[in-house]
Amino acid sequence: MTQRGILANPKVTDKKIRAARQKKDRDSYHNTLLLLQNYRTLVWVMECFPETFAEELDRPFSDVDELLEQMDLQLAMGNRKLENQLEGAKKSRLLLDRVNEALTVLKQKPKNGRELYHLIYLTYIGPETLRHKELLYRLNLSSRQYYRFREQAITILSIRLWSAPAADVDFWLEMLTFLESIQ
Repeated sequence: MTQRGILANPKVTDKKIRAARQKKDRDSYHNTLLLLQNYRTLVWVMECFPETFAEELDRPFSDVDELLEQMDLQLAMGNRKLENQLEGAKKSRLLLDRVNEALTVLKQKPKNGRELYHLIYLTYIGPETLRHKELLYRLNLSSRQYYRFREQAITILSIRLWSAPAADVDFWLEMLTFLESIQ
């Protein structure tokens, strides 16, 4: 509960620092949960990306080299819309890579890392969306165990995701703001 920012950390004696740290922990957990909830959507957007560019250029998507050549040409001609779409795709890709790296770290956690990874994968990452009972059945867990392990896994992921240079964190927070706006 302290790691999620719900309970104050008794080791921190200054009230302002304690409140700021509690808010940071709460926000980190919330942002990680939001990111996981939108993971499938981000992957889908990235999968649609080549076809979206092909439509924008009014060319069929048959040859990657030709498409890249046309994109370079359009960018050189100052197509700002295409440039912004490309920049957004790069940022989305970086975000997905960061999440995937954090998931790899989660999987390597001693004792129950593989189980925690499997829980996150079935709940948020895998291609199919499962109902709660189906999740519990596949994971062979009770509902209480599931929520306890999910909280533990999300806490580990949030520590890994948000312990980054400030510029990277600012970018990810912008992406999360965008994701919240489309929900």
